[in-house]
Amino acid sequence: MNCKTCGKNLGLDTRYVLLDETQLCLWRAPDAMPEVNIGEAAILGHYCCEQHAIEACRSYLALAGAEATWSDVLPMENCSICKESFNTNLWHKVLTLSKERGHENQPKIINNKYVARFCQKCNPVV
Repeated sequence: MNCKTCGKNLGLDTRYVLLDETQLCLWRAPDAMPEVNIGEAAILGHYCCEQHAIEACRSYLALAGAEATWSDVLPMENCSICKESFNTNLWHKVLTLSKERGHENQPKIINNKYVARFCQKCNPVV
């Protein structure tokens, strides 16, 4: 796999992956972390560095008419397009930036950052 921006071969090294996901957050207890279910996930690109990944995030958000919120995982979030509050206990779209390494079929995820969350009515198609 190669960096979508510069073409560098990424091999098994650390890389950044931009994902278009559909998520559902199940809250079992008010003070516990949720179970995050992923219904669908499409890889938008692999990147050799955070700078290239952030540039790709900006392009995606510009096309969607959205802003990065760098949200946490909360029961209620604000949509990155309409800014209205919505329940994450319902299926919704998320632009995720994953830092990972290793083989792409079984990556070791270092961390995930949620760039933007979208309510059910502002489902971006980019």
